[in-house]
Amino acid sequence: MLFRSVVIPDHRTPVVTHMVWYQNGSADDPPGKSGIAHFLEHLMFKGTKAHPKGFSDLIAELGGQENAFTAYDYTAYFQRVAKDRLPTVMAMEADRMANLRLSKEDVATERDVILEERRSRVDNDPSSILQEQMMAALYTKHPYGIPIIGWAHEVAALDRDDALSFYKRFYAPNNSLLVVAGDVEPDEVRK
Repeated sequence: MLFRSVVIPDHRTPVVTHMVWYQNGSADDPPGKSGIAHFLEHLMFKGTKAHPKGFSDLIAELGGQENAFTAYDYTAYFQRVAKDRLPTVMAMEADRMANLRLSKEDVATERDVILEERRSRVDNDPSSILQEQMMAALYTKHPYGIPIIGWAHEVAALDRDDALSFYKRFYAPNNSLLVVAGDVEPDEVRK
């Protein structure tokens, strides 16, 4: 099990940014399942047995901020918290890397969220429609021709099994990179 990490000390304030980058993105979406990498990014906030209510409330209780993003070649999750909260955040990320739980209701709700996101950010924006069509024309035989958010008809068909299959394939220590930047030293992070 190969696990890589980068620590960037910055002692100006007692804050850390904790990021986990996975070496997979929409270019890894299986044929006919466009948008699954982005869909799973959304679902990763739903929870585990140890955190059944998900992770957003926990980060808010810690006084932190969080978000995630998906690109063609990577997906990343990050939290910005006070330095003393780093062990909690690291434990949370380790938990969701290995123990994600998805209910059918969570999957259905989040799929609707993504379809609405697509309608508002792409379908209702002429420049986004043009960009999507240009990419499809430029990359006819390459995954970059498929939008990161996915084609609407394929996203509408994604289900729990699709999400869990993608999760089991890509979400593991040997496919991730940990980046911690802030008021820490490498030895502290290793502990």
